[in-house]
Amino acid sequence: MTTAQTPKKTGRDEDDAQAGIRPMERADLPQVVKVHRMAFHGFFLDRMGPAFLRAYYAAVLDYPGSMALVLEREGKIHGFAVGFMDPDGFYRHFRARRIRLLPAIALGLLRRPWLLGDVLGNRNRVETSADMRKPSGSAELSSIGVAAKGDGSGAKLLRAFCKGMFDQGASQILLTTDEADNEAVHRFYRKHGFQAIGVEDRGNRRLTVYRLLPAG
Repeated sequence: MTTAQTPKKTGRDEDDAQAGIRPMERADLPQVVKVHRMAFHGFFLDRMGPAFLRAYYAAVLDYPGSMALVLEREGKIHGFAVGFMDPDGFYRHFRARRIRLLPAIALGLLRRPWLLGDVLGNRNRVETSADMRKPSGSAELSSIGVAAKGDGSGAKLLRAFCKGMFDQGASQILLTTDEADNEAVHRFYRKHGFQAIGVEDRGNRRLTVYRLLPAG
């Protein structure tokens, strides 16, 4: 796993460091899964269950171009942000791990067999993403979640993630989020400099694609 460089910290960088932001470790996965399920209750990955979530975040940690951060206070994880350089490479990496994911997928479907359509749609998305080519130097923010909204944790994690990716030479950071009934999230990303550049249909969901370019 790659992590951000650590130049001399001032201002907000120092505030973020004091907030307890650090690289995610495998030992953090149970708490990360718990935060994810609180932050994204009812979404596809949450409905697949904790075993699938652990397998997904383990795949992120194993990808050489990943960046995975947690915000920790007094030994408890309050939020996380994960993503990767070369998103096309990550989806190829994830596709190659399908056999390892089968037990977690089977467990999720055993509990909720009606998710089969979503599983197949998500598989098609991974297949398509693995074969698409994004501009060289692109990074993707895959997931950012916090245990409690309104305490600034999300903003601190987002700043740390973006700084780390740009320090590593990312030419742009991409993300997707639901287009409808999601105005607070849209405001959050726009406030931090992201600009909407298009939409993407994923099954019955329409997602807005956002992009952040380096300052200057």
